[in-house]
Amino acid sequence: MNKKKITNLEFSTINYFVTRAFLIGITFNGLISVMKQDSFIIPLLSIIPSIILVFIVNSFMNFEPSLNFSQKLNKLFNKKISLLILIICIIFTYFMCTLNFLCLNSFIQSQFLTKTPILAISILFGLATLYILSKGINTISRTSLILFYIGLVLLIISSLGLVQTINFDNLKPLFTSSPINYIEGLNIFYAFNITPMLLLTSIPKDKIDKPKIKKYLIISSILSAVTIFILVFQTIAVFGYELSSLYEYAAFHVLKHVSLFGLNSRIESILVMQLLFDVFMYNILAIYFIGDNIKSSFKFKNTNIIYFCVCFLVIIGTLFLSKYNIYLDNLMKSIIPITITLFSIFIIIIISIKKTKSSKE
Repeated sequence: MNKKKITNLEFSTINYFVTRAFLIGITFNGLISVMKQDSFIIPLLSIIPSIILVFIVNSFMNFEPSLNFSQKLNKLFNKKISLLILIICIIFTYFMCTLNFLCLNSFIQSQFLTKTPILAISILFGLATLYILSKGINTISRTSLILFYIGLVLLIISSLGLVQTINFDNLKPLFTSSPINYIEGLNIFYAFNITPMLLLTSIPKDKIDKPKIKKYLIISSILSAVTIFILVFQTIAVFGYELSSLYEYAAFHVLKHVSLFGLNSRIESILVMQLLFDVFMYNILAIYFIGDNIKSSFKFKNTNIIYFCVCFLVIIGTLFLSKYNIYLDNLMKSIIPITITLFSIFIIIIISIKKTKSSKE
């Protein structure tokens, strides 16, 4: 195997993380507000649109497999249109990365470092992100694989530790949500936990050793949906949706009820790392997407400078958005999800149409 290439497993673990990244503090809260005790059904229903998007991503990555996202756009469209599409995608990715980075830093500050300024926390995570980015996609993929194994162990421990505290009465009455609620719930999940898969298109297929993209993305997407189902199900089964809706980070607080071998003292501080890995890896891939495409489009030689600038802007954006947390909470349950959904569908359609025409010519 060529050491300069990433493996299918490494590639799929990146997808696993980025499709779980918005669960804590965003997706969970949105689902609870719309679906109540039926919230755990949505991750399972989302498997179908996830697989559909896998086929779309696979098709796009098969087109000119040696090129990244921006280079493929240049092949499909004229220079002005491809640049316009790229700039819009970069701005959108920047906003989503900043939103996710804010969630990470707000969570750390509110639950662990209450007296630490959010700027200090942002800089700390920013430096860790920059270090991994500076090592290239190979290090990113290997980091993802290592964190995946650790996260999977933590998930198993937390799931087993919560079994004895589950109360099925908290799930009743089931299936009370209306069809509109299901549409809204699926929209929230699609926007925050399926569309991040599109960031993988910046990794050229040729960088993957013996690529089996479709197979591994389907497996990782299903695994992601199932693990989210487990987390949401157990949280509601332990707390009930009323109490879950009162917590800003219910998926974290439920971990305080984990008890293994009689030990339950602050174990949630370790178990919650599985959720933080998701957010951390998403931020890395999002900044990689922005930096890599800016480099190839504008012919910059030093990618690390671009990563530094993007990371700096993300920190600035985080500080700005932190002042409007109350407004963001409402927007993330209404306007933001539908905007993300419509934008992603629009981009997918115009690229797919152009790619189909290009293939026929």
